[in-house]
Amino acid sequence: MNETNPVDNILAAARRCYVEQGIGATGMKEVAAAAGVARSTVYRYFPGRDELLIAAVREEMLALNDVIRGRLEAHPAPAEQVVEGLLIAIREIPRRPLLAAVFASEEGGRARGVIWQSSLLEQFGEDMMTRVMRPAAELGLLQDHVPPEVLVEWVYRLLLSFLTLPSNVIGSEDELRTTLHALLVPVLLK
Repeated sequence: MNETNPVDNILAAARRCYVEQGIGATGMKEVAAAAGVARSTVYRYFPGRDELLIAAVREEMLALNDVIRGRLEAHPAPAEQVVEGLLIAIREIPRRPLLAAVFASEEGGRARGVIWQSSLLEQFGEDMMTRVMRPAAELGLLQDHVPPEVLVEWVYRLLLSFLTLPSNVIGSEDELRTTLHALLVPVLLK
C-alpha cells in the first residue's frame, strides 16, 4: 500500500483551494477539509496560512525554474539569458494557475506581499545570481554601480509589472524581446 506523504497531500489540497476558491478565501480550515485531515494536522506542518502559501508557491516556482533553466541552455550569452529567462517567465506564469493567481491577478496583491516578504524570492534570486550574474561578473560584463541583489530585485519588479499590467504598446513576442533587451541589458550588463 502506497501512503501519501501528509505534507504533499496538504500542499496539493492547498493548491487546489487557491486556484478553485481564490487565495483570499482559502484558510487552514478549507485546506484541511480538501486534504481530508484535521485542521490541527495542517497546523502541525504549517504554523499559519502565510507559511502554507509560501510552501505551495515554492513548489510551483521550483517547477518553473527547472523549465527556465532547461530552456536557457540554448542561450549561453548573459544578455540572452537575462532577456530569454524573463520572457519565459512572462509567458509561463500565466499558464500555471497558482502562479497566475499570485503574480498575475488583481486578487494576488496580498499573496504577492507575502511571497515578497518571504525568503522565497531571495532563494530564486540566488539561483539567478549563480547562473547569470556571477558568470557575467567574472567576465567583467556586470554593471558594478548597482549591487547584484538590487539588480535581481529590479528584474523581479519588471517581471511583476509585465504580468500585472500588460502592455498596450508591445504586441508581439519579438517586440517584447526587443523591449526587454533595451530595458534590461544596459542596466545589468556593460
